[in-house]
Amino acid sequence: MHAQSTKQLTKDGTKTLIAPFRWTAAMALCFFLAAGRLDVPRAWLFFGIYLTGAIAGAAIMRRYAPDLANRRASIKEGTKTWDKVFLAVYFLISLFVAPIVAGLDVGRYQWSYLGPSFAIIGFVLYAASFVLAYWAMVVNEHFEATVRIQTDRGHKVITTGPYRFVRHPGYLGMIIGGFGVSFLLGSAYSLIPVAGATLAVVVRTYLEDRLLCNELEGYADYARTTRYRLIIGVW
Repeated sequence: MHAQSTKQLTKDGTKTLIAPFRWTAAMALCFFLAAGRLDVPRAWLFFGIYLTGAIAGAAIMRRYAPDLANRRASIKEGTKTWDKVFLAVYFLISLFVAPIVAGLDVGRYQWSYLGPSFAIIGFVLYAASFVLAYWAMVVNEHFEATVRIQTDRGHKVITTGPYRFVRHPGYLGMIIGGFGVSFLLGSAYSLIPVAGATLAVVVRTYLEDRLLCNELEGYADYARTTRYRLIIGVW
């Protein structure tokens, strides 16, 4: 990895780095309240992994992308309305609905059980999602939290790092990370809201890709050479 900026972390940037800790706490609260118990080892494993990821992610952003962390703290002018809707839906499902369903499933009612092998798969998916997301953020100075054409920042096409393989590696990371949640927690029923979140990410990918093709200089050419949006050989 290489540093993309020499700017220092600001108060806004610190908020960005703290956000994953807040998300983990919100998911844990929802899960354990729904479960009605604390003795769920898979849940402690899951939240331990997420907490470790939050620490590692904060260190990466602070070291390699402090300026991007500063900008990701807020919704910027020019953000598309449909993206604000996406963010509301995605975070509602990911932070509240999915952990509540998982808590009711494996903690309170034992509707389903995904064995230890799924926990291993879930960890691999989480690790892959972490690498994709932070690799993309380190190489892409335009990786803001929302979708807009960054005319105020000389928006340009990024073709390095994971962008050599797919056009939206960050969104791919979001999708596989969602499935990692269900597998790590051992809840088959939580795959239902995860599927909803996945659909939302796919729609966002389509809308952003169309926007970039139409409005960002050079992106249409990039799309012709890097053919796939999310999954090589599929779409």
